[in-house]
Amino acid sequence: MENIGRKMVEIAENTVPSVTAREVYEKKEAGKPMVILDIREPDEWEKGVIEGAVLLSRGRLEGRLEEMVPDKDAYIVTH
Repeated sequence: MENIGRKMVEIAENTVPSVTAREVYEKKEAGKPMVILDIREPDEWEKGVIEGAVLLSRGRLEGRLEEMVPDKDAYIVTH
C-alpha cells in the first residue's frame, strides 16, 4: 500500500505545477481570475488566512471540489 501512495505523490508532482507565493500574488494583482483553496484543517485556518481563500479541508476536497469551483477553466491555487 505504501508504494501506491508514493506512486500517487510522484504522479501529482509530475502533473500538477507548483507556483510560488510571489507568482500567485502577481497573478492576483493582475486580475487573473482564480480560486484559492485552503486545504488545511479548520484549526490551522484559524491561525491565519490568505485574503479571499476558501476553506476546503483535504478530507473533503474530492467530494466538494465541483461545488466550490464550478468554472472548469478557473486557475486554482491550493494552500
